[in-house]
Amino acid sequence: MAALLSLVRLHHVRWGTARDALFLAWLAVMFVIQLIQGIAVILRPDNPDAVKTIAILVIVCFLIGIARSWELIGGPSFGITHEITALVRGHKSEPADEEEPT
Repeated sequence: MAALLSLVRLHHVRWGTARDALFLAWLAVMFVIQLIQGIAVILRPDNPDAVKTIAILVIVCFLIGIARSWELIGGPSFGITHEITALVRGHKSEPADEEEPT
């Protein structure tokens, strides 16, 4: 992780590349957790905690997939922190297709 951030800082790796690498690492971690919980369900079918964990991870992966798809099709970028900051500062977003009166 530190080496990747160092490469970004030195401009040897673009931030988008580093972000994609972190995203893939996160997906690998989620896959391993799902695999471990799946084995736990096989060994103890009466364990509801493992099933709940798998269900939550599936929903999280689904939501991440929707967000990534939105990014790939070029949908407008908006984030909760940006919206809250704009709300607190009192900035109003005006629709881009409104024309100013002349």
